[in-house]
Amino acid sequence: MGPLYDAVGLGMRAFSRGAFRVRYAGPESFRLKSGTLIVATHRKETDVPLIAPELYFRASLWKHRSERMHFAARDDMFLRGFFAGFPPEMSPRTRRLLFPLSVGRFLPRVEVHPISSASTARLYELLDASPETPVADVVPERLLGSLRKRGLAGSALSEDALRGEYADLLWELVSRGEGPEAFWSARATRATADFRELVGLMRAGKSLLVFPEGRPSPDGEIGPLRRGLDALVRRGKPERILPVTLAYDPLVRGRTEVVVVFAETLSPPDEGLGNVVLERLKRNTALTTGQFVAHELSEGREPHPAAFAAELESSSALGRPVDPALAETERRAAKLAEARAAAEEKPDELPFLAREFQTARS
Repeated sequence: MGPLYDAVGLGMRAFSRGAFRVRYAGPESFRLKSGTLIVATHRKETDVPLIAPELYFRASLWKHRSERMHFAARDDMFLRGFFAGFPPEMSPRTRRLLFPLSVGRFLPRVEVHPISSASTARLYELLDASPETPVADVVPERLLGSLRKRGLAGSALSEDALRGEYADLLWELVSRGEGPEAFWSARATRATADFRELVGLMRAGKSLLVFPEGRPSPDGEIGPLRRGLDALVRRGKPERILPVTLAYDPLVRGRTEVVVVFAETLSPPDEGLGNVVLERLKRNTALTTGQFVAHELSEGREPHPAAFAAELESSSALGRPVDPALAETERRAAKLAEARAAAEEKPDELPFLAREFQTARS
């Protein structure tokens, strides 16, 4: 896995630095000790290429190959057509071009492991499991009409729908009870096997990165955490837990800024694991200018430099991380003015940021 793992680490660094302005808070360098469970907040779909390079370079994983981390990833990444079906905004022509592509066979070579749900799946998987069955016998009624409107024939088989022009529809979620029961029985077996594989990694002393929220936050809230984290820790018995948080700040000129925080590790608690981990993730989510501006505007107040200074002082007193760009007092007024101006241009970003600000303190 050496050269490919290194290439992915370098590629993610190039992507993250090109797409964002990244700032980091945490130890400048460290060793990723065996048996570390890395738990990260899930804010956007770009979280992995922001977190992974920091781990790769700061823990010198290019040199300490035996300490390299493993990743638990959504299982639909392993499907053909992921790049065409998953992104929400894409032209039909681009979807058709990307649909044949698949990286699934390469992911295990860079220590990416699928994690499946026993109760939900993508429509693609439902159809792919019964390729010679009529579509009408497989697809839920609520989705069948959309396929018909795209031109899928009434007599079509499931395999006829596995095409690029339907890619976005194929990535719609279906739930247990929709489609053949045999599919869901097999799905449950697969989900159990995926979980056991992650447990096995932990018991073997490997380090594993997971997103315990399960999906990117739809509204800015940090949490809740899924129940699987407790089971993974109880059965996998990691030596330590490393909380990692991200705070995106789009209320800027140019590229979105991101603050990545590596907090202090903790020993798995005997009780209340979920509450302890969630509290750590909230407490270690960095305060950004965008959060403050969005919060003040949501409360009907004009963001004021004095109030901003008070919030920064309060966060520091409580041990909460703050965007490193705000360390210099003279820069704060400029950052505040920049964020206030950007708020007028990006009103859709405000609810997410305000919710993030509030739940980090709840």
